[in-house]
Amino acid sequence: MNNNKNYLSFGNIVSIIKEVSNNKNAMQIEVFSCVFDINDVNVTTINNYCIGIRAIGLEYKKIFVDKYELFKNNKNVFIKNILSILNLLDDKIYIENNNSIELINNNEKLNLVILKLIEICNNDEHINSQFINNLNTLSNYEKFIELLNYAININKQPVFTQDINIKINKNELDEYLTLKLYYGQSYISSLLNLASKNNMYACADIGSLYFDGVIDGKVNYDKSFEYYMIAANKNHPKGSWMIANLIFTKRVKYDFETMWKYLQKSIELGSAAGYNTLGLCYLKGINPENKIDINLAKHYFELSSEQGYVYAFNNIGRIYENENNIEEAIKYYKISADMMESWALNKVGEYYRLNNDLKTAYLYYSKSIECPLNERNAYAYYNLAEYYYKNGYKELNIKKDINKYNEYINLFNKLKK
Repeated sequence: MNNNKNYLSFGNIVSIIKEVSNNKNAMQIEVFSCVFDINDVNVTTINNYCIGIRAIGLEYKKIFVDKYELFKNNKNVFIKNILSILNLLDDKIYIENNNSIELINNNEKLNLVILKLIEICNNDEHINSQFINNLNTLSNYEKFIELLNYAININKQPVFTQDINIKINKNELDEYLTLKLYYGQSYISSLLNLASKNNMYACADIGSLYFDGVIDGKVNYDKSFEYYMIAANKNHPKGSWMIANLIFTKRVKYDFETMWKYLQKSIELGSAAGYNTLGLCYLKGINPENKIDINLAKHYFELSSEQGYVYAFNNIGRIYENENNIEEAIKYYKISADMMESWALNKVGEYYRLNNDLKTAYLYYSKSIECPLNERNAYAYYNLAEYYYKNGYKELNIKKDINKYNEYINLFNKLKK
């Protein structure tokens, strides 16, 4: 999570600033506002960013990234931001002047913050030694900005750890990893051969390839089910969930008892997707009691979301949206969007467009079509075509572009099928 002491996260930067500060009443929202040049932000949102529930939101990240690009050519652009941090650290008011960078470089409390952050860097397995070596050549002002940039823009957030209830079959895993690491053009054929020996890891992979239509050139859910079943019966978590999922989504015809059995098994094995599907079962009344239970559905979505399962955030958002609580719904859609889920990115884009913020809407629509092709939301292409390229958009320097409009409408029609 963001408060992992061996992880350079924005949450840890905030925590250290509060720890070192003379002002023990300094709030997370104040630090956030100093870094991102904003004042109007929800306290709950800030808490989520700072304790590790979610990554920094795209709109806030963009504020910092745009300024960081300017910083490469103009070292003064972050002076006000860092002076604001010093205001919190020393409980004094510092005004920008010609000596501001020198003041920042010589500030004892900022130096202590930086030393503590570098200690985290040394223990963060995601950070290479070159980054740390480069820090040592910089002034404190530049070091702090680079540390902020790494935590906000480079390090993946949040990091989720959990106890995994899997019994590893070492021999099967060794065979599978050898194939994954060393085989070239014959990989799929070799994977099929390994799966024929009931290697559960190979079977799960083959199940996925049949599901995506890679092996036959078209989806084959029956074959996918066959291979996932072998993996599931050897206690493979995803294999167990996929058996339940294929039945639940009616891609294969099997009885409810089989679906429920393997869904429960996937949850026992620690599957976040399993909890999400269990939530759907209570949302739709597909359970032993044949009853819809919104509260229980939400409970299971929340258990799934605690493990970082992106679609669980969407499902919680839908519950709030169905209750006409759009503001609460959008909080969950934003979490999913910040994890780069295409449907949610488009959904948040729509929220901003309908609230007449076309600039922010464009950011979310554009991110939506950067997702992997088989996950892209078709409507993001439609929205970009209709609201930006059809007539142009001066504030974003987007000119009317009929070719781009037609390209995106064609992609929308293709993906919608």
